[in-house]
Amino acid sequence: MLIFYSEKAAKNLKKIYKGDKKSAKMIIDAIEKYAENPEGNHDIKFLKGNFGQFKRLRTGSYRVIFDDENNILHIYEIKHRQGAYDD
Repeated sequence: MLIFYSEKAAKNLKKIYKGDKKSAKMIIDAIEKYAENPEGNHDIKFLKGNFGQFKRLRTGSYRVIFDDENNILHIYEIKHRQGAYDD
């Protein structure tokens, strides 16, 4: 599965990396593990409301907002759990 990061997600990840390299590595590992085996045991939920078409991947204190279609994984946002659902 191909992985595409939005400009916003790449910026979020870079910001996390500056402050906490261990968490950034954990996030990247979780995304790659999901891309390799989407049917595996991952903490994935569909979002509700206006964001119902997106999924979220929980990895530590961070949430990865994404969708996957046609063997392509689109990462839209990576946020700390406290602010992940505010938008």
